[in-house]
Amino acid sequence: MAIVQCPSCNKSISSKSMVCSHCQTQLGDVTEEQLARIASTKRIQKQQMFINHSFLALILFLGGFLYLYWQQPATGTVQMALTKAAIGIGCFWYLVNRVILVYLKKKK
Repeated sequence: MAIVQCPSCNKSISSKSMVCSHCQTQLGDVTEEQLARIASTKRIQKQQMFINHSFLALILFLGGFLYLYWQQPATGTVQMALTKAAIGIGCFWYLVNRVILVYLKKKK
């Protein structure tokens, strides 16, 4: 008996267990092809999550930039600080998500 990683949730389980105790995935009669399919589905879901996060980050960045362009808040006001924070956080969040996506695609 050895400790292996569940193909669905990547948590440690016994190699003899028929069902993952964490995510309840049936492992008893799973072939190598099905394990590969489960791992591929999990990787695609993770990539999709980071794509969605990068889209939200882009919306935050563009929202701050467009507010700055159209409303032109006065220097030193709360609106200016919030606008700059939205631009900075959105840009940083977008870049981090894109780096993670590149890493996930190279990891295949």
